[in-house]
Amino acid sequence: MSRSFLLLFFGALGLAPLSHAQTTLFTCDEAAVSPVLRGEGITERVGDIVFDCQNGTPSATITGNFTIFLNVNITNRINSSNQVSGVSFTVDNGSGPQPVNVPGLVASSNTLEYNGVSFTLSSTGSVVLAIKGIRAAASQLGLAPNSTIDAQIASSSNLIAFNQTRFPVGVPIRSLYAGNSTSLICAQSGSPLPANTASFASFLASHAAFASTRLTEGFPGAFAQKSAVSSLNADTGTRFLITYSGFPAGAQLFVPTVIAGSDAIVPTSAGDLGLLASGGKYQPSAKGSLLLSLVQNTDENGKGGQVLYTPFPPVGPEVTFDSMSQLTLNNGTAIAVYEVVDGNPNAQESAQFPTYLGLAPSDNPSTVTTETVSYAPVSGVIVATQNDPIPRFLNLPPPADCSIIGDCNAPYYPKLYVNTTPLNFTAQSGGDFQVGYVQVNNKGGGHMPWAATVSYTNGSGWVQLFTSSGIDNATIRVDVVPTNLAAGTYQALLTVDAGPQAGSMSVPITFVVTPPPPPPPPPTVTSIVNAATFVVGPAVPGSILTLIGSQLGGKNITVGFNGMNAEVLFDSNAQINAIVPAGLGNVTSAQLTLSIDGNESVPQSVPVAEFNPGIFKNGILNQNGTVNGSAHTARPGSILQIFATGVSDTVTVGVSVNGTLVTSLEYAGVAPGIAGVQQVNVALPAGLTNTTAQVELCGAVGGGKSLSVCSPAVPVVIGP
Repeated sequence: MSRSFLLLFFGALGLAPLSHAQTTLFTCDEAAVSPVLRGEGITERVGDIVFDCQNGTPSATITGNFTIFLNVNITNRINSSNQVSGVSFTVDNGSGPQPVNVPGLVASSNTLEYNGVSFTLSSTGSVVLAIKGIRAAASQLGLAPNSTIDAQIASSSNLIAFNQTRFPVGVPIRSLYAGNSTSLICAQSGSPLPANTASFASFLASHAAFASTRLTEGFPGAFAQKSAVSSLNADTGTRFLITYSGFPAGAQLFVPTVIAGSDAIVPTSAGDLGLLASGGKYQPSAKGSLLLSLVQNTDENGKGGQVLYTPFPPVGPEVTFDSMSQLTLNNGTAIAVYEVVDGNPNAQESAQFPTYLGLAPSDNPSTVTTETVSYAPVSGVIVATQNDPIPRFLNLPPPADCSIIGDCNAPYYPKLYVNTTPLNFTAQSGGDFQVGYVQVNNKGGGHMPWAATVSYTNGSGWVQLFTSSGIDNATIRVDVVPTNLAAGTYQALLTVDAGPQAGSMSVPITFVVTPPPPPPPPPTVTSIVNAATFVVGPAVPGSILTLIGSQLGGKNITVGFNGMNAEVLFDSNAQINAIVPAGLGNVTSAQLTLSIDGNESVPQSVPVAEFNPGIFKNGILNQNGTVNGSAHTARPGSILQIFATGVSDTVTVGVSVNGTLVTSLEYAGVAPGIAGVQQVNVALPAGLTNTTAQVELCGAVGGGKSLSVCSPAVPVVIGP
């Protein structure tokens, strides 16, 4: 941090920045502790900050403000006045540590202030200042290598000089690792449960499906019980949140109520991760050994609830564990929360436990479920608050722990095998797809979920996988598709990934594409007509135009007017219906371009007008919604609904009925919900009965008032 920033920072607080050139009564040497901290943690207790101060005036009284500034947020609890909780600031002038006479205030997210501190030096002019219990958001450093939580201290008193104002108070590192023996598979055969589902021994004797989870410390003491020094003023010991998802209806999950860790008399294990099968045997001792208890009634983040087992510290009788607990599944998801209730801070420990599945047989396909592990409670709150839990953690998935345990190549883990012989294909550009196969096998233990992906050296999308994921042994069908590829040689890599434990393997794919056959004849437009009447005429923006010609059908069709694409409604080899872009505006002609599957027609000029009406066949409806005709006649004076195209809202529109022009219309505008179609509603003259009238749509074009441009007439049958 720059000196200019510190001057601004301390000046804003009303503090005097210090320098070694100042005249002072005494100097203070820093003796801060810099412990290893959990890098995933939000409320990690940093090391004690201690200053040994000497050479002051004997028995002098010192008064001033003290400020502690971290490079991450301070996350102790605070009250409504921002007074910090769980931090002690003591002064020892030889009579023992005494608390300072003012509360600490969290002045900003990473600043702790003590204003108006007053204390007396010893008879030899010395004093020891100690600040303990600060909690910090270690996770803000993002587990960056060689990062440290640093503290700075300053005082407004010009009688004190700190020989070191910035110093490390914690080293955050990755602290949680995990391993799994396999994945829980909900198979069609189901999974039977023992008669006694409360007994671990009964589950061991059953044939119920299970998968084991292992939790491992990244450093000694990372898993701490509530009574540990690092848990001082915390709500709980270290907790773990195990989340299960993807289970079908009727599934049941069971886990041990208590888990004896790796340094217990007999660790808890189902026997599939290198230990003998046992519910576990434990004895409290002064040095401690890892012990986890299930916590019931927590929230979804692992907060709150009740610990189900508490040992008898510091020593007690030997205990054998055999209890199982059922988890609550809701919409296929369940959580288990465990809390550390004992541990050895001087040993790197681990604990493992099985999760047993109960499921009736069914015809449903096999389902791969998921399990995730993190510290708990999970939170995104990285500032000091009044009520958020301590400790709390970011939801960070842990890396594999086999390198710590030393069993990465153990036979009880799944192990991927793929025949990596390259796949070679040849096909003509635009020709048929080619097929190959890749075999996937699990050469290890347990179950092995896997997924396959393709990366391309050149080209893209020309490989299609059928069966791109699975469990254990399967065959991947590989199709290579030359449809959109030019002649040439294409390469890709098929990778099957079975996770960090089982591994991944890749198969090279080479595809030689030969030149395509000669292109088909270009599309040809022979006439442009009104889509309703098929009468040759100009295009009207916003209306439907029909192109008549040859080679007009295809998969990818682009119709352009002056570079603006039209919406294609229909295509066949001889006809295309498209909506003329409304953005053409008031032009009188436009350049028509046509592309069919990349094959382009010769551009041609198309006349454009603001009005070229045409009434669709069966496009006149009676007032009751029936199509007008001899079977469904219109009543005199009733309202006709006329559907047309080529009608513009810039033109005054009228309806000619047997030569009588009706300009007072019920409606004239866009037909609701029908692109490119316009609707005109008109009341029939009352005097027309038992006749067939000729109906035309007319409009005044070119700014004139006469409705001189009309559509071809359409007969309307009028009844009595």
